[in-house]
Amino acid sequence: MLQLSETSFADSPADNKQAQFSPGTPDQLREEGELCGRPRSIERKDGSAENKKPLTEAQQFEKKQGVTVETKDGKYVYILKLNGQDKELLTTDANAKGLEKAEAELAKLKRDKIAELDKVFKVSFSTDGEDILNQWVQKNDCSWERGGMIKARSPNLAELSGVEAALYKAQPSQMSKDGSQGVKFYFLTANYYKDDVALAYHIQQDKNNRQAIYFEPGANEGKPITEKDADRMNMHQLYSIEAVTHHELMHNAQQNLNWDTPREKEKWARKLGWLPYEDPNTHETKWMFTGKKDELYRRDQDHCKDSFKWCACGKHGGLENDKGANVAAVKDAKQYTLDQVRDLAQVKPATRYFVNPLEMFAEGGMKYRINEKRRQELLQDSPRLYDAVKEHDQQEVAMRYGKDTAGTPNYIRSVSGVLVKNTAEARAEVQAFEDRIRKVEKKK
Repeated sequence: MLQLSETSFADSPADNKQAQFSPGTPDQLREEGELCGRPRSIERKDGSAENKKPLTEAQQFEKKQGVTVETKDGKYVYILKLNGQDKELLTTDANAKGLEKAEAELAKLKRDKIAELDKVFKVSFSTDGEDILNQWVQKNDCSWERGGMIKARSPNLAELSGVEAALYKAQPSQMSKDGSQGVKFYFLTANYYKDDVALAYHIQQDKNNRQAIYFEPGANEGKPITEKDADRMNMHQLYSIEAVTHHELMHNAQQNLNWDTPREKEKWARKLGWLPYEDPNTHETKWMFTGKKDELYRRDQDHCKDSFKWCACGKHGGLENDKGANVAAVKDAKQYTLDQVRDLAQVKPATRYFVNPLEMFAEGGMKYRINEKRRQELLQDSPRLYDAVKEHDQQEVAMRYGKDTAGTPNYIRSVSGVLVKNTAEARAEVQAFEDRIRKVEKKK
C-alpha cells in the first residue's frame, strides 16, 4: 500500500493575498501526484541565430497574439492557422495604428471565445496581472524557499483555440471531482520553479481550491495549435497546444478517479508495470519500473543539481551495479538511457516521457483521445497501456454521464476521440478498429 505524506497543496483564504502552503516540498508534491507537469526538455531545440535577431513590430505582435501577420496589397492580414487551414480574421493598415486596431479587435474575439468556453465546458481563464502564487526556488543545499509573486496573463487566441480543440475530445476530464465546475487555465509570466522550465503543470488546488492547469511562460510560442496544424507544418507531433492540454487534462482525470489516494494510484500504476517502494532515508513512496524479464529500474540522482539517471535496482528499490550488488550512489549503479528503458519495459511507454506512472499514463491518455492516428499508434506500440487508458477513460465517462437500467454506460469514446451514444453501431466501430490493429500486430 502506498503511503502519502500528510500534505495538501492549498492556498490562502480570500482575506490573505500571500499564498500559504503546507510543509510539502515540490519534490513531495511531484512524487505524490499533487503536481504533474510536462517538461520542455522533450521538445526539439531550435538554436538558430535567426531566433536571436530583434523582432519587428509585427513579429512582436505575432508573438503576443498567437496569429500570423502577412502583408497583402499594402495591408496587414491577420491569420489564425487552425485545424490545418488559414483563417483570415481581419485586415488593417500596415502600420502601428493598424496593429493597435487589430489588438482591439482580437481582444473582442478573445472575450467572446472565453465566454463560449465557459458556457460549454464551465472552464475559466486567468486575467492580465492576476496574482497566482509565490515562485518556488531551490537553494544550493537542496532545500526550498518561496520567491516573488507570480503574475498571470490572459491567453491569446491561438491558446484558446488549442485548449478548445482539446476540450471537445477530453471531456468530461475538464470538470472538477465533484462536477460543480471546470478547471481554470492559468498562463504564467514567470516560471513556477525558478530554474526548472516546463511546458505546463496540473494543480490539484489553486488559490481558490480549484483544480487548475498552469501554462509556463513561452510554452506555446511558435507552437502549432492542433495536431492537424503540426502535421501540416511538418512540426514535431504531440507538442501542439492541443496535445499539451490533453496531457494536463489526463492528470485532472486521474484526480477525479482518486489517484490522490494510495490504493487507486497503486492499482493503476501496477497495470503499467510500476511498483512502489519506500525510500529508506525519507520514508517517501517512490516508484520502480518493471522490465520484460521482471528486472527493475528506477530514476534517481545523487544530488538535487545532478541530472536524473535510470538505474538498475532490486525488489526493495535499492540501487545495484552491473554485477547485481547493492550500491549506495547513482554514480556507482548500472545505468541505462531513457530509450533503453523504454525498449526494455514490460509495458512500453507511449512517448519518451515516463518519469513516473502518472506521467506515463497521461501521455498514453493524450494519444488515446487526440485523434485516430495517435490512438492507433498507442494500440500498436503498447496494447497494455491502451487497455488501461481505455478502462480508466470509460470509468470517468460513466461516472459523469451515467448508465442505463441494465448497467450499460450511456456514452463511449469513438475512435476519433469524441464521445458518442453507446449504440451497437458505435461499439462495433471501436471493436473493428481494435481488432484490425491487434490482428496486424499478431502477424508481425
